[in-house]
Order: sequence, then structure tokens, then C-alpha cells
Amino acid sequence: MLSSIGDKIKALRLQKNLSQSELCGNFMSRVVLSRIENGKALPSLEQLAYLAEKLEVPVSYFFSDSTGEKYILFEKNSSLLKDLFLAKDYYEIIKWSEENHNAFCEVEDSNKYYYLGMSYFYSNIFDKALKILKKYINAFTKSSTDFKRENIEKFSDALNSLFKIMLKNKNYEKGIHYLELARKYLYQFNALSLPVSFAIHNNLAYTYLKTCQFQKIVIILENFINYNNDIISLKIMPDIYTSLNIAYYNLGNYEKALYYIKKAILLFEFQGDHLEAGKCYLNYINTLRHSSKFKEAFEVLEKAKNDYKDDAELYHKFKIQEMILYFNIGMYEKVIELSESINTSLLSMRGKKELAFILGHIKYLNKEFEEAYRFLKKCEKYFAEEIFYNDLSVIYEDLYAITGDVNYREKVLAVKNKSGRKNVIIK
Repeated sequence: MLSSIGDKIKALRLQKNLSQSELCGNFMSRVVLSRIENGKALPSLEQLAYLAEKLEVPVSYFFSDSTGEKYILFEKNSSLLKDLFLAKDYYEIIKWSEENHNAFCEVEDSNKYYYLGMSYFYSNIFDKALKILKKYINAFTKSSTDFKRENIEKFSDALNSLFKIMLKNKNYEKGIHYLELARKYLYQFNALSLPVSFAIHNNLAYTYLKTCQFQKIVIILENFINYNNDIISLKIMPDIYTSLNIAYYNLGNYEKALYYIKKAILLFEFQGDHLEAGKCYLNYINTLRHSSKFKEAFEVLEKAKNDYKDDAELYHKFKIQEMILYFNIGMYEKVIELSESINTSLLSMRGKKELAFILGHIKYLNKEFEEAYRFLKKCEKYFAEEIFYNDLSVIYEDLYAITGDVNYREKVLAVKNKSGRKNVIIK
């Protein structure tokens, strides 16, 4: 290890045609550099950082073929762990910590858990990331106020990563716990303008939407907007407005829902993001439909179809919206006619399931029970997972009528008046 670092320093110096004096400058003596290059001494942390900068390499370069002796350089701080992390050398951090467990434990800076835990996270080793990041959270909450203020961004990033791990297992309750903890400290240390704060609030909105806690979305995001009115980034505002639109139309406050989706469209267009603005028109049409403003919904739909006719996937989403509109006003023949022009390969998973539901219910009404059963079974599980209870109650009623299976009758009663997310059926 001694000679390895010294050899690399010397090789780079010669490659750049630098004398020892030129490399040392006023920072260190030639005698010290000579001892390092000859493998008789190790550089200090400050010397290594200086040499790395002068030789134009990351600090991690000196450890690329490291041995277990690397812990000598780490002493009792995490500055080199930080350098390796900033260089995205996650493998080296993991390798060193596993080969030098005792040395890692001796590092006094609690941020060592952040660097190691996030290295596991970025390496997709989620079980170990979970274990180490939880240690970081525990250490942070017990630390001094100064440490918390200085490292609030790392803390929030760690919690956001823990949320993502929970999301993989659909453990929304635990995921919300981590996000709310981050939000608490972001407010406490007046750090809401940090980029990670925007991610925390967007992820909270997503998770509360998934769990039908719409009022919480409204409270959290409107407070966030009011608190950050002067500093909030225009780039993230359309996403916040879209989340508020979805929350409000699920709560039945269509006036507010329309207000926010119009603001989202306006901002996306202002930023030149025509495609994202187009996606917002889907929410716009949804809101008009649920508020029974069908005439206006058809007008907006026709404009959107014309504006986005060159984007095949988005255009097909508008065609599904058109079918849903006609479905809700009972024009089933028009729905069947439109369905014949649908290319299902261009539909999202949700679009395919909505198509199956619409066709399945129409087939049931037309007493084509075998076809109805086939279509309805295609969307039953998906609608249950997405908590589309209004639609799901119709599916169960149709399946009960077709099969006579009392299990479907029990399922109807279980979801009939249950609070869920609005989708196809208007109630």
C-alpha cells in the first residue's frame, strides 16, 4: 500500500513533467514528497487531497488497487469516504468498509453511515442499504443541532431512499413514516428550498394518493406552496399543481381541481414542455367529466386530439378518454365504434384495463356474457390494486349476475360505499 500510492504519485508527476519542487509548491517539502514517493511514508489526508488536485485525479484513483491497509489513511474522519462518494466510487466504499470493519467503526463522523448506506442503495443492494441508512437516521436524530443543520440534506436524502426501498415492497405506511420525518426536519431547519425537499413533497403526494388520503395531499402541498412562494422552483410547480388537481377532484371539489390543472398546463407550456402539458389535458378532461361538464369536456378533448395527433401514444390516451366520455352518457354504440380503431399496443397498462372494463360492461348489458366475463376478469385485479372502488363494484355486480357466485356479491358489499380513487364511473 505504501509503495502503491507513492508509485502512482511519482508516475503522474513524471507524466506531467513536474519536478518535485513544482509539485510541492509552498504546501509541502520535497523531503516529505520524496519519502512518500519512495514508499517510506503515507500522505496525510490534507496532503493527499492537495496532490490529487495538482495531479488532476480524484482521490479514489490512489486506492483503485487497494489493500486492507487503506484504513491508515482514514484515521478518525470520513473525508476520504466523502471524496469517494462524490466520485461515485460506491464499489470502493463498500469494499473498504467490508474489508476494514474495525477501521470503519473507528471513524467518528456519523456521515460514514450515509456514504456507505447510499453506496449500497446505488448499487441496488437494498437489504444492506436499509440496515445502514437506518443507523444514519438514528445517529442524526441523536446528534447536535449544529450537525443536524449542516447535514439536513443528507438526512432527507437518506429518508427519501428508505422510502423508495419501502415502495418496492408496497409498504406505504412505513414509506410515509420516513417521508414525514424528513418533512418535519426540513421545516424545523428552514430547508424547504433544497431540491430533496421537492422530492419529499412529491413522493408524499404520490403515496397519499395511492392510499386515498386526499385531504392530506391538499394540506401538505398548499402549505408547501405558501411557505415557499418566493423561492419555489417553477420547474417543479406543475407536478405539485397536478397532484393538487387529482386530490381535489377525488374530494369532489372540482372548481379547485380545475384551477390547479389549468395552472399546471400553463406552466408546462411556459417552459416549452408541450408533451407534459398534453398529459395534463387528460386530467383536465377527467375533472370536467367528473363534474358532469360533458360539453366542455368534449370541446377540450377535440382540441387535444388535434394538437397531439402526431404523438401516437398520447393520441390513443385521448381516444380512451373519448370512449369513457361516451360510456358515461350511455352512448354504447359509439364506444364500440371507437374501440375498433384502438391499437392496444399503444396503450399503457391502465389504458388496456380501462378498455377491458368498458367493453366488459357493455358486453354484459348486451347479454354477451361469455365475452363480458373474459373482459371483466382482465381488469378485476388491477382495479382492486389501484383502489378504483366505484368501477370495481360494477365489475363485481356484473360478475355476480353472470356467474351467480356469492363471493362476488360479498365483494360488492365490501367496496360499495368504500372510499377509493375515482376513475371511469361517475358517482
